[in-house]
Amino acid sequence: MIRAQPDLVPDGAERFAVLAREYRPALKRFFGKRARQPADVEDLVQEVLLRLAVRGDWDSIGQPEAYLMRTATNVWRDYLRKKETRAEDGHEEFTEGHLWAEHGPPDEVEGIESVDAVLGALAELPERTRQVFVLCRVEGIRQKRVARRLGVSVSAVEKHMIRAIAHLASSLGGR
Repeated sequence: MIRAQPDLVPDGAERFAVLAREYRPALKRFFGKRARQPADVEDLVQEVLLRLAVRGDWDSIGQPEAYLMRTATNVWRDYLRKKETRAEDGHEEFTEGHLWAEHGPPDEVEGIESVDAVLGALAELPERTRQVFVLCRVEGIRQKRVARRLGVSVSAVEKHMIRAIAHLASSLGGR
């Protein structure tokens, strides 16, 4: 790998630009071997370069290549941790067709005459609120696990549930 000569390059933005050009191909190879989605590779490279830019004092780094690869490893670990927390691979898209196909209707709607009314009321909810309600009440997942799966706090899940139940009660209360 060709190294930039520190004495020939001004400090600041130009030094960072030289380092970014020099190490971008190596970073792309590093993440290209690991990431499933090609679109994620460029995002991960940008994250490494951003961390390098925030650090700023490149002259104090004894081995810039080792430092950069250590940063890339940390970015990769953070990326995997975030994917696990948000359970992106295990997410199943919400559709009306399979809402009750496997489990049957939940207890809250057994007495309601029209399933269409329930689906209509659910459709009126904000997406995240509807998602929380379906995960908790239809799929029977505990609020703590839903919070981990969606990457939000348990308190946020509770607030979404309160909002969903209140909306369903007011929308379907006269039935």
